[in-house]
Amino acid sequence: MRNPAQGESSPPPQRPPSAGPKTMTDLLALADPERSLLNWLVRQRRASLADMIAHTQADPAAVQAMVDGLIRDGFLIPLEEGARVEGTGVEDSRVMFKPNLLSRKPRTVPDQIWKALD
Repeated sequence: MRNPAQGESSPPPQRPPSAGPKTMTDLLALADPERSLLNWLVRQRRASLADMIAHTQADPAAVQAMVDGLIRDGFLIPLEEGARVEGTGVEDSRVMFKPNLLSRKPRTVPDQIWKALD
C-alpha cells in the first residue's frame, strides 16, 4: 500500500513462523511450489534434496532455498541417515527430509453410545 505523504510502499505483512508440527490446513497458506513439493513429500514419507530436485526439475539453488524456508517455517524436519559403504568401512551420511505434519486422530465413539446400542 502506498503512503501518499512518503511515496513509499510498505512491505506486505508476514506471518511469523511457528514452531512445532503443522496441520494439512497449514499447507493451504503455502505458495504453489512449496505446497506441491510438500504434498509429494507426504506421499513419499521422506526424501533427500536430490530426490526433491529430480521431482521438481527446478534449479538446485531454488529447491535448496525452498527446503530451507520449509524447515524454518516448521514444515520439514531434516534427518541424517547413515549407511555403511560395503567393503570400505566408511559411513556415508545422507540428509533426508521428513514432513512435520500432525496426523488426524481417529474418531472414537463414547462408551455411553455403545452401551445404549446394546
